[in-house]
Amino acid sequence: MPITKADYLLLSLMLCSFPCIVKADPVKTYANQEPSKRLVQPLRIPQQQNSFVVIPQVVNIPPGCFQMGSPETEEGRGTDEVVHRVCVKGFRLAKNEITVEEFRKFITATHFITDAERNTGESGCWSYQKESEKHWNWWSWANWQVPVRGIALIANAPVTCVSLDDVRAYIQWLNKETGQEYRLRTEAEWEYAARAGTTTARYWGSNPDIACSYANVADNTQSGSVKWPQTHNCEDGYFFTATVSAFRANKFGLHDMLGNVWEWTCSKYEEKYTGAEEVCSDIKPGSDELISIRGGGWNADAVRVRAAYRNWGVAWSRQANQGFRLVRMR
Repeated sequence: MPITKADYLLLSLMLCSFPCIVKADPVKTYANQEPSKRLVQPLRIPQQQNSFVVIPQVVNIPPGCFQMGSPETEEGRGTDEVVHRVCVKGFRLAKNEITVEEFRKFITATHFITDAERNTGESGCWSYQKESEKHWNWWSWANWQVPVRGIALIANAPVTCVSLDDVRAYIQWLNKETGQEYRLRTEAEWEYAARAGTTTARYWGSNPDIACSYANVADNTQSGSVKWPQTHNCEDGYFFTATVSAFRANKFGLHDMLGNVWEWTCSKYEEKYTGAEEVCSDIKPGSDELISIRGGGWNADAVRVRAAYRNWGVAWSRQANQGFRLVRMR
């Protein structure tokens, strides 16, 4: 189904949250193990000029079945969150989202030009500029190096303003350089890993106002005079992206599964669950097909910071609050 600019504007509103002027059967035994017992140590592969490709630390996620979606009683529940039983195979998932520094190594090695820098589909990246009346908009200056103007970029924070096509290029390079096999998660794998054996709206429980110990979200932290109008009633200390691992991990030992940045999946988005959430779809480069995005970002309100909350994008889309995390296949 082709996506129009009006459709994409609606998507951008969903991702930007506020302010915007335009937009289980729990695996209890494994989940209760110490995260350190599940952590697979990173590899370092020597490259030319004494540089290194740092392989993401991955966590062993056990196979299991869970209830995907949300009950009708959950506050903020969407109509696309119908509860259904899903079983997943075990997999290895990165402990953290891919960082600016990790992505920079890829750019340095390949001289790759991202969709934001090439103005694919739209100019620059959908980003936030507090000095503008529009706040959220397509800004030509915005890309992975300058995702938000006026806020210092943190090397060990998640890279943002990357499209699905950019992510695929990164994965192809990483696989070639390391001899490993990486991919994005399916939507079902994402929710299974985010829940980590829990059945509440969030992996820390149902209370959104204790989020600031676990996630970088829309909160009471301000940037100058700017404050989000719909916030969690706490302070996490970050207005933009936070350093990875800055907040408590879930029971699988994964950080930032909610908050910080939205994460790409490899699954086609369908409003009604029909099985697409369990597989990686063959989305063509530049396609207008809808792809599931999960997790909420640094400006997400309590409705969006839920394990069951669903969002979507297209292959060329990129946002200043959107990044990615990888699965290692072997």
